[in-house]
Amino acid sequence: MGYLSPTLSVRDMKKTIGFYTNSLGFKLGMTFPNHDKPEYANLSKDGMVLMFIPAANCGIGNQEKLGTGVNLYMRIDGNIDEYYDEIKKKGVKITEDIKDEPYHIRDFTIEDVYGYQVTFNKALQPAGKCSCESCDAPMMSNCQSCGMPMTKADDFGGGNPENKYCVHCTYPNGSLKSYDEVLEGMTDFMMKMQNMARETAGSAAREYMSNMPAWSNSA
Repeated sequence: MGYLSPTLSVRDMKKTIGFYTNSLGFKLGMTFPNHDKPEYANLSKDGMVLMFIPAANCGIGNQEKLGTGVNLYMRIDGNIDEYYDEIKKKGVKITEDIKDEPYHIRDFTIEDVYGYQVTFNKALQPAGKCSCESCDAPMMSNCQSCGMPMTKADDFGGGNPENKYCVHCTYPNGSLKSYDEVLEGMTDFMMKMQNMARETAGSAAREYMSNMPAWSNSA
């Protein structure tokens, strides 16, 4: 399940696309305006989507350091130990070795070509209530409509930790909003956060939502 997609500023779009596809196994989605000279690109893995734009478009100078203080926490499918071994053999920079965390997560952290930290993680048990005897906290889950991580009751639609959808994608009673309503919200979000024109934001939102389980047959 994917997280709500962040946008990262990079120096070289093609170099970044090559790293994420060849070294980390991400799939290239939409590029804009074209693949040869991308001003925008999104890449996905296991339902997670990252978006990239040129740093120069954000007014970031060549002397400014990218990636400082940024860590992307991304849940993956499949065997996390096999994935760790695979990318380590490809020479990817590992900043934190794979380990089990006390909150039922197994994870490791890498650094990409521009200094962004990515922590890949895998739940050690299915989503639901935490099994430890000392707490009754819900395990982390992700909205199947927009990918938002849901870690507390207020994040879930209707305040119900069993709901597959987040509070932003549902009505107060917890039922899922229509595709058009969620698309409009996602489009507005991209326009505001990434300074996109409505048409570009709408296209990016549709592409992103097509990777979400709730909408894979709707876009």
